[in-house]
Amino acid sequence: MPQDAFTLRYLCEELNSLFKGGKINRIVQPDNDEVIFTVYTGSKTIKLSLCVNPSSPRIGVVDDEKACPLTAPNFCMLLRKHLLSATINEISLVGFDRIVRIDLTPSSEFFDVVDKQLYVELMGRYSNVILTENGKILGGNRGINVFDNGIRPLFVGQDYVYPPIGQKKHPNDKTLISVFDDVDKDSLSNVICANVQGIATSTSREFANNLSIEYGKDNGVEIFEKLNDFLYNSKKQPCVCVKNDQVIDVCAFPYKELDGDVIYFDNLWEAEQFYYKKREMDKQFLAKKDRAKNIIQAQLKKTKKKLTVISSREKDALSCEQNKIFGELILANIYKISVGQESLEAYNYYDNTSLIIPLDKNLSPSKNAEKYYKKYNKQKRTLSAIEPQKKVILEEISYLDSVLLEIDMCEGLEDVTNVYRELEQVGLIKVQNTNKKEKSVEYKCRQYVFDGFTIKAGRNNNENDKLTFSAKPDDVWVHAKDYPSSHVLVVSNGNEIPEKVVTFAGEICAYFSQGRESGKVEIVYTKKRNVKKPSKSKPGFCTYEKYKSIMVAPKKNAEFAKND
Repeated sequence: MPQDAFTLRYLCEELNSLFKGGKINRIVQPDNDEVIFTVYTGSKTIKLSLCVNPSSPRIGVVDDEKACPLTAPNFCMLLRKHLLSATINEISLVGFDRIVRIDLTPSSEFFDVVDKQLYVELMGRYSNVILTENGKILGGNRGINVFDNGIRPLFVGQDYVYPPIGQKKHPNDKTLISVFDDVDKDSLSNVICANVQGIATSTSREFANNLSIEYGKDNGVEIFEKLNDFLYNSKKQPCVCVKNDQVIDVCAFPYKELDGDVIYFDNLWEAEQFYYKKREMDKQFLAKKDRAKNIIQAQLKKTKKKLTVISSREKDALSCEQNKIFGELILANIYKISVGQESLEAYNYYDNTSLIIPLDKNLSPSKNAEKYYKKYNKQKRTLSAIEPQKKVILEEISYLDSVLLEIDMCEGLEDVTNVYRELEQVGLIKVQNTNKKEKSVEYKCRQYVFDGFTIKAGRNNNENDKLTFSAKPDDVWVHAKDYPSSHVLVVSNGNEIPEKVVTFAGEICAYFSQGRESGKVEIVYTKKRNVKKPSKSKPGFCTYEKYKSIMVAPKKNAEFAKND
């Protein structure tokens, strides 16, 4: 994103207008990279965030409350000592670099009132927040900066010096004219980035691609003048570029190379607030989604391992009938068996074949028969015990598959938070201990309107239960036959539901099912009165009868979605 001096200049003008004359009422440091000032401006209270995270350093307005450590970090305590109740005099950009200076006057309650300066250096991995007084360093968020050309120590009491800028020059330095002489259009962007201070690659490309001049010898003056006009006189139109519901960039005005939809804002600080808040929510969403998926996949692996063990025991126990026959045939031919005999060849009157039955030479014929009967009875008991165990495990696997589907279908932080609530409910993750009273969950299922009928689709198992079992008996319930899927409901309102409406509901159900990638999905539907939920069953599990089925292609049908 173009968070360069060009963009920061506009931002500083807005922040200065917003915070100038405001009094700092509160200072917190949620983590090592961010400090938040709560400022009372006379009419309202606003939060100013100074973030020096190397991946996204920024200064701007925030409106959310972040959790803070019980013991404030040393730098936070230093800022509280010097800046609580201080007045913000000015917020300005230093030169044409990514350094913001905040001038402050401490509270007059102190006898030695000396103005302070807070420098916010927004330079990627070199970012820092430094508090100074009379040009001397009082403290910094980071005690040392290592630049490419050496070390820049930041000791208390030392003179504050600006970070090194190398060979780059201020945009209005006229020595740049000779640099721009004889440059061609293809290389202009790279030349600007390499020689002009505080300009991001995207900003230099925007200028170079839209510069209308005749390239040739001695064009340095014209490029120099037009560059300064672009940097200082461009019309501000703050905007955020969004593509596939992901924020791509935030700019002072819409860059032509932006690929996506553009959302405009009245102020740049509002655009940046929207951009960073959305990006942080997306980051949290993906992290929580991945964690939930890892939990379910680990549990699924354990459950399938149990199924393998039980299936092996079941396969072994299925030979019980053969052991019963062996016992019967030994008793039927006991007169033929002599002590010490190791096998018996006998006629099997069940299927008219000849069998060779292994015998234990140390046992009598009757004891050999008894041995096979004991094994038969043990295997029968094993089969009886395994059957309910296997049923429970298969239901568990089916449930875990349905949760994996939920996670894949999550479209936002609210969806994945509801998945976590469900995992807590079934005991797959521990309930977080908190003194805060848990808010009641309000489920908002997906809703569509088609041909005058309302169609609802659940987004998770708890929502599926609530949707299905709050429906009226004549509403039509829709589900994928061979896959986990959303429960979809067609609200009848006492009317006969046409076949095309059921097909529409089936398409949505197929889309929000595990069979989405297949060309066709078999969908079952029935009146809600035919759907039951077994006692003590997992969320989302139900049984149904008297159903019909259709084959449909998965479709999202987003154009029919009802937006509340």
